[in-house]
Amino acid sequence: MEIIAIYFLYSLAFFGMGIAVALESRRASALALSRHLRWLAAFGLVHCLVEWINVFILINPAAPEQMVLAIISTLLFPLSALLLIRFGIGLISEAGPLPEWLNFVPVIILVPLSLLSAYALVIASTGPSIVTATEVWSRYLLYLPGCVLAGYGFLRQWHGLNESGLSKRRDLLFGASLALFFNAIVAGLVVPKAPYGLAPWLNYNTILQFTGVPVQVWRAMGAIAVAFFVVRALGVFEIEREQQLEKLRIEGEQAQAAALSAQHAQRETAETWMNGLVGISRRIANLENVDAVLGATVELARKLLASDTAALALWNESRTELELKCFTSEQETQNQNLVAVSNSLVLGAVRSGHLFRFPEDAPAQAQWLCPVLAQSIGAAAIVPLRLENQIIGGLWVARLALRSFTKTDMVGLERLADQSVIALEYAVMTARLQSLAVTDERSRIAREMHDGLLQILGYLGLQTQTIEAVLRQNNRAAALTELGKMRESIIAAQADVRENVTSLRTTLAGDIGLIESLEDYIAEFQIQTRMRVEFISSLETEPRLSPLAEAQLVRVVQEALANVRKHAHATDVQVRLEEHSHSLYMRVTDNGIGFQPASIKNHFGLQTMRERAENVNGVFTINSELGCGTRVELVLPLLDN
Repeated sequence: MEIIAIYFLYSLAFFGMGIAVALESRRASALALSRHLRWLAAFGLVHCLVEWINVFILINPAAPEQMVLAIISTLLFPLSALLLIRFGIGLISEAGPLPEWLNFVPVIILVPLSLLSAYALVIASTGPSIVTATEVWSRYLLYLPGCVLAGYGFLRQWHGLNESGLSKRRDLLFGASLALFFNAIVAGLVVPKAPYGLAPWLNYNTILQFTGVPVQVWRAMGAIAVAFFVVRALGVFEIEREQQLEKLRIEGEQAQAAALSAQHAQRETAETWMNGLVGISRRIANLENVDAVLGATVELARKLLASDTAALALWNESRTELELKCFTSEQETQNQNLVAVSNSLVLGAVRSGHLFRFPEDAPAQAQWLCPVLAQSIGAAAIVPLRLENQIIGGLWVARLALRSFTKTDMVGLERLADQSVIALEYAVMTARLQSLAVTDERSRIAREMHDGLLQILGYLGLQTQTIEAVLRQNNRAAALTELGKMRESIIAAQADVRENVTSLRTTLAGDIGLIESLEDYIAEFQIQTRMRVEFISSLETEPRLSPLAEAQLVRVVQEALANVRKHAHATDVQVRLEEHSHSLYMRVTDNGIGFQPASIKNHFGLQTMRERAENVNGVFTINSELGCGTRVELVLPLLDN
């Protein structure tokens, strides 16, 4: 039973090694060892099958299939040795140039195999058991060289790993090499007793007599050592994977750092462009002089696109000449008027209405001489200025160096061209708005004079006739009464005139903001009307309203206070400004007599306030009840930051 247990342990060691090596051979690796593991796995599984057959034969020596199993074992044993030889040669060849003596390995293997086959046929027909002869010569000629070659292969791999940074498992490969050399002795040289080779002197019996331990124990120890060192040495692949992961991590970090650096550079470039475009937009929104805005845009184009010069030109009214509006270089920025552009490349590009790059889109041998720099241009980019589907001019940048503008540069130049067109549109729109504002104010004053001063003057004319008639009747008391009424009408007319003058003087231009303008107007309104008007503002800064919206808000406040003076009979008024949910809320509240809004029809003041609110996308509401005062509300949307 001890022998059976030893055989079982022997076979189990090779089985475990074969399974572990087979599993590891499925993983990708750059090590030479991994490319030959399948042969070592096949050896371990085939060899363990040989030993399991031997265990079965020992357990059931009288089994009828014993002879068949013996033959199978006899055939599988040399096959396992050949697999081990293939593994060893593969390892040795991968570790560098082969020693010269290995060139004779095929001859050393093939010739004995041929002789062994011939010898086995002779033995089978004339004498001793072919099974014993096959085992002896298989161990001498196949298993022994296989263990030696595999051990030498591990030895060369051990030496190579010392230079690859995988030295943590290096000693295990050396141990596997020694274990295979030991296994070559106990399983390759020690054979059953036979009348040939070393078998008469070195066999199972002599080992038992010399050491007192059966050779199967030595073989089991060798198998366990081989399995232990080989399986443990497979950890070299785990270390390799760790190194690969570490390398990938480092490369990933480097790639991430490079990507972050590129993103940072792109973000800085984008922020520079964004800040430049926003700055131009703010200048446009502040209704700055159009020439100043265009000059700033051209200068921004030159800086952002790293150019030596930039220019903008517009067609004249007859579209016969392209007149230079402004140009810039590193030395200066100037606005020019009525200077005709004569460069044929610029004229052709602007007329075509397409993007143009020099020299890519220019005819062969074309040259560009810049009159500003008095030098030849190496690269340039031109984009048209398009307003309402009509070409009105062009914007271009140029470099002295032969460094072409990219498609991204062209996109940025188009954005600046759009800003230039917007500035021109704003200039036209501002002129129109100013004209409309003048017309609107004239209409408002005309309505005020019609509703107030004109009616009062007409009333005074009637009163004069009445007083004249009364005096003719010598009714002095009645005349004094009519004169008192005339005085009241004159005072009311004076109040209307003062209010109109005050509203005309109230302005948002210059350094005066919305809140300060309202404070000044309300203070003067209190002096004129002697009402208590409280102005409450919860705003910490000026509200983000367009200039037109600010003007309309002031006019609504003026109209609301005028209605309070004329109709409310109030003593206390409150004007409040608040900001909520991206909107500005304005309320004018009084403690007057109130009225029924439904009963008021065709009231010019209320209609005007509503129209002013709608003109700037605002909402106007009025709430009032008899005896409860009136509240006027205006909600205006704020501009985005």
